[in-house]
Amino acid sequence: MLIVFKLLVLTGIWYIFPTAVGFVVEKQSGAQNIDFLQCYLKGIIILFGLFYLIARIVIMQKLSLSVLTEIWCKVMILVIILALAFIFWKRKEIRLSDIIREVKKLIPGILVVIILTVFSVGAVTVSQKDNTVESVLTMYTFDTLYQINPMTGKAPMLPVEKELLAQMAGSPLDAYYAVCLKICNLNPAKFIRMILPFFMFPIYYAVYVLWARFLFPGEKAGKRYLFLAMIWVLYAIPLAADKAFYFSVFQNEWNGEPLFFLALLPWSILQIFGKEKELRSLKNYASVPVLICYVASALAGQLMYEKGFFMITFAWVAVIVMTGIMRWKNGSSI
Repeated sequence: MLIVFKLLVLTGIWYIFPTAVGFVVEKQSGAQNIDFLQCYLKGIIILFGLFYLIARIVIMQKLSLSVLTEIWCKVMILVIILALAFIFWKRKEIRLSDIIREVKKLIPGILVVIILTVFSVGAVTVSQKDNTVESVLTMYTFDTLYQINPMTGKAPMLPVEKELLAQMAGSPLDAYYAVCLKICNLNPAKFIRMILPFFMFPIYYAVYVLWARFLFPGEKAGKRYLFLAMIWVLYAIPLAADKAFYFSVFQNEWNGEPLFFLALLPWSILQIFGKEKELRSLKNYASVPVLICYVASALAGQLMYEKGFFMITFAWVAVIVMTGIMRWKNGSSI
């Protein structure tokens, strides 16, 4: 029973809380038809960005993992209370039939995610270059945050060791996993390699479903399914290749770099275009919902990858400048 309770807690952290947060943001932005996949992605990326800010403060103060866990738990409780209060306030606008319809739409996706996850966990060897388990185990065992070398289990002595830990602390995604581990008190290796994939693959899947809907709207279901199938086949190629020429989702889906380049960055680019197949006007970029998307994705990007904030910002600035030039050339309002 205890393990079931722990899994329910993880489900709340990874699924329910993010979806509730994303639902609030979508409603506040004026969306009429709520898409659960968009709510889930937007919510979890906002929480990732918020965690990055808190984690960086705690790490700079050289506090313990227990302190970060306590702070994050309080933040999550506060966030979910505010989200539930908002949902209760808007309860008359929420139709149970719409929720049931959206949940039914998710059932095929849930089955696909389960198949992908079981394949990754049961049939794929973890990349030897990934040291997420060692990093999380070190923080969990010593109750520290990037103060112990995960490869040696000792405080860093050499400058290169200190530089490595500083680089890891700059993108503290492992600390998020360590906090989840601290909350549920599970075996670190089993948590990372057997449980975490069930919470990571939905992120990748949701991103590409949204891209499929964007590229092939309306009744083009066959093209959407073909697009998704091609994506997962491409990501499976490195499993059979001698040398992977891009990131492998199936070998280390929890690693920050694949998560950034194959999930967050595509999602962030999709937000630049909005729901229509055209660039937003410049005034739209200054709206609160769009700014929230940028800030959240930039901070979440830094959580996952050392140059994530820069790359997200560069992509957004480049598109905004391009938008201004195109609209100026067309003589339309910017």
